[in-house]
Amino acid sequence: IGEKKKVLEAVKSGRKKKDIAEEFGIPASTLSTIIKNSKEIDLNFPIDRKRKRGPDFSDVEECVFKWFKQCRDANVSTGGPILKEKAENFAKSLSHEQFKASNGWLENFKKRHDISFRKVCGESAGVSDNVVNEWKINLSELLEGYKPCDIFNADETALFYKCMPDKTLTFKNEKCSGGKHSKERLTLLLAVNMTGTDKLKPLIIGKSKNPRCFAGVKSFPVNYTANKKAWMTSELFAEWLLRIDKQMKIQKLKILLFIDNCPAHNIIPNYQAIKVKFLPPNTTSKSQPLDQGIIKTFKTLYRKEIVRKIISDMDDEKSTVIDILQAMRIVHKTWRNIATSTIVNCFRTCGFVLESEKDDTLMPIIENTDTDDREWAMIANRYRIVEETFDDFVKSTMTLPFLVF
Repeated sequence: IGEKKKVLEAVKSGRKKKDIAEEFGIPASTLSTIIKNSKEIDLNFPIDRKRKRGPDFSDVEECVFKWFKQCRDANVSTGGPILKEKAENFAKSLSHEQFKASNGWLENFKKRHDISFRKVCGESAGVSDNVVNEWKINLSELLEGYKPCDIFNADETALFYKCMPDKTLTFKNEKCSGGKHSKERLTLLLAVNMTGTDKLKPLIIGKSKNPRCFAGVKSFPVNYTANKKAWMTSELFAEWLLRIDKQMKIQKLKILLFIDNCPAHNIIPNYQAIKVKFLPPNTTSKSQPLDQGIIKTFKTLYRKEIVRKIISDMDDEKSTVIDILQAMRIVHKTWRNIATSTIVNCFRTCGFVLESEKDDTLMPIIENTDTDDREWAMIANRYRIVEETFDDFVKSTMTLPFLVF
């Protein structure tokens, strides 16, 4: 097949048939036959195979392949077990009782159609621009009657609070499920208003209700709670909302809170001072202010504080240990240090703009969070890091999965 493809390419180049036949050492009649049957030759077929062997159940194969293409066109993720199950369904409807969607069939199906399974990253492919644009158009009606300082957004994120430079490389391309790494993860809930003037006290969710580092400590810079998985749950989120509602009632405020529709947010009772609005499903990567740069800036600044602590410990000739109490203090400091302009612009990017501000020019969304090259050079030397930069150090903890239930 590979040779036939080369012959056809030579024919398409406009060369004389006599010269082509001599080059490939074939009779003129054979060349004519190849040209005559060119439509039957699969140009996408691997050139290293001598012959094309078709599937035993071609009608089932055709149905599965068309269904697979429809799934990809709609950006629907499909895996091996799903394909096998769908093939069994097609075979049953086509009365092929002998057909079995084995692992061997799946591997051959992938080879025949040049299919490879890859990890799907990010949410942007699943975001409908039409839905986002329509949301932004109707957003002004939802904001009507509320001052900018009374419009809030809340969201959870995973924080690998102990992530040290010598461990960063081991985190890349690894799942956060069980084992040592998940024990070092906290869930962090952040909430801020549209003007950036009211950053609500963060909520941290850990695994231990009373960590040893809490011994003797009477007050904490941020709120803390715990469960076995260190995940946000609907009960914990409802408790957080109740606490914020009481806080707003004391201040005699009525706020509008925008959240995503994750499973942990499914219990929303009626509150006196809080009105909750859900963002459109599967659009938070483009419609949620905290996802537009606020969380990224927070994590960058958090890692910057970690770098400074390591340098300080190096000067004092002691090893660096980050416990939950220290992480809480760093979270509190970092959250306070995020610039108001960053928050305002992230809200504006998502369409949270007053009528009087619609013609204003947007400033850069994310503030400059670069760390001092000399600081990172000291860390790189201490931990013998050759290729990794501070940017890599930050990004490695931003791409890990975040879990809620």
